[in-house]
Amino acid sequence: MALEVPTRRVGSGERAVEIIDVIGRLDTPGGAHLRSVVQNILKEGSPRIAVNLTKCVEIHRETTGSIHSLARACKRAGGGLVIFGASGDVHAYIKRFVDPNMAPWYEGENEAIRALGGEPLPEKADKQNADLPVVVALGTDRVFRKLFWKLGKLGGKPLAKFDDIESGLDLMTRRNVHSVIIDSFLNTHDVAKLLRRIKTSSGLRDIGIIVVGPPSMKNVGRALINDGATYFVPYVFKGEEIVANLEAREFFNRLKEVYERFEASRTS
Repeated sequence: MALEVPTRRVGSGERAVEIIDVIGRLDTPGGAHLRSVVQNILKEGSPRIAVNLTKCVEIHRETTGSIHSLARACKRAGGGLVIFGASGDVHAYIKRFVDPNMAPWYEGENEAIRALGGEPLPEKADKQNADLPVVVALGTDRVFRKLFWKLGKLGGKPLAKFDDIESGLDLMTRRNVHSVIIDSFLNTHDVAKLLRRIKTSSGLRDIGIIVVGPPSMKNVGRALINDGATYFVPYVFKGEEIVANLEAREFFNRLKEVYERFEASRTS
């Protein structure tokens, strides 16, 4: 099961709490992914972080060391890191290896938010939040990873990232999906098969399908549009890397324009 770590914010201003919903395994690569997400949130100036382990199915010993160091980083930034929602073997592991003085753990989300000094959502609103639309990103190419792997939201919607198509499709059948972003370097046959499955599913056929890649993959993008994709958005490509933050911003501006057109088409 591929790891997903969508993030969401509860509250605003200095009392805002960032929730990280861990879905999958916190093994060695999963722990590194969680560390990257927390560090990115801290860079954005949000030091109050709650890690939701309700849907975490496995946790490894080395991840607990990462949790301790991330908790220290949050405290240095004037906030804190807490854990909530763990159950079964994951809960037993947390109780055994995670120092509650370093990273306290709680049963429920509202309890965790209050511990960080935040203001929980009303229960009804909290339940509705679970049904908010999500953006799914699929890709294995290192350029795709550089663009998306540290990004928690897109267009104000949580971003769930996968490195294999089947795991992404599994989430798409279980969640309210707004759109899917597909790396053009994925196997074209597998992507075309995915598009056919999306277009024949009553719950998915109206989502936006955005293919991204370098200008040299424009013909692949056009072919996938013929198979059902909505747009192809090129990113600035030099050699095999995006070499400057300016180029990444240019790409995200293009993507934002496409999202605005897609939203306009849905409401017209």
